[in-house]
Amino acid sequence: MYSQPVAGAERSLPPNAMRVVGNLVLLLARSLKASADLFEHLSNVATGLLPTLLPPAQLAALIRENYDALYTPALLRSLDVENYCLLRWETEVLSRYEISSGRMLILGSGCGREAIALARKGLTVVGVDTNHPVLRKSQQIANTIGLPAHFHQADFLQLPYAPANFDYVFLGSTMYSTVPGSTRRQAWLVDLCRLVRPNGLVILSFSRAATPVSRRASFCAQVNQWLVTFPGANKSYEPGDDCAQGHFFHAFQTEDEVRRELIGAGAVIRELNWAEGFALLTNRVSHG
Repeated sequence: MYSQPVAGAERSLPPNAMRVVGNLVLLLARSLKASADLFEHLSNVATGLLPTLLPPAQLAALIRENYDALYTPALLRSLDVENYCLLRWETEVLSRYEISSGRMLILGSGCGREAIALARKGLTVVGVDTNHPVLRKSQQIANTIGLPAHFHQADFLQLPYAPANFDYVFLGSTMYSTVPGSTRRQAWLVDLCRLVRPNGLVILSFSRAATPVSRRASFCAQVNQWLVTFPGANKSYEPGDDCAQGHFFHAFQTEDEVRRELIGAGAVIRELNWAEGFALLTNRVSHG
């Protein structure tokens, strides 16, 4: 004979049972969080060793992979041109050097922040990037506003422009630091200087070493100094090379390091601001 459940039987668990279950779930959550933090830390250490393990060409390709993943359709739809503005140091440079017209090449133009802002100030802008969807979006924005800005897809290290074709070349977002190896950066800088007309300017920003140095960075630097001695290692490795941001970058350790590198490329330094991480250069090489 079927018996009816006794009222209140569904609450026959011990009074503290749910609290015990809750504490177990809390312990599980904290354990998973600790495991995730551990794996993230190990991942960051692993990427810090890539500059000695991968060849320069593959390191250079990481930046393209990183930004191809970043420029999603959702991101491109969310862009708000009203938020496009220059950084403080960029505005101050324009004012100090009276840059209000002329033709400017912008490398790594991305979503068009610098290009649109500079075109609004009266410059004729050519933006270059490797990602076609973001270039198409930037061009659409410029056309809608009616700005003198054009966007081209090209390899940063093999630019399809004639010498003395621009009044200015601009490398924002510490882009100069994304080329692996001092020799490669200097060769690139020589080509960039040739693109500007006499008395033209190359404006670049670079990455500086963080202070104090993190334990991770210190550990990776020590291991890399050991790894670079092995056959097949990337012999262009330098202290300050890292891949912690998802792609390669070189953080200059001192002001003297970046100064010597720029002068070694044959550039004349008009201004070097270590605290802000930027430099303005002219070319001593004749275009004739």
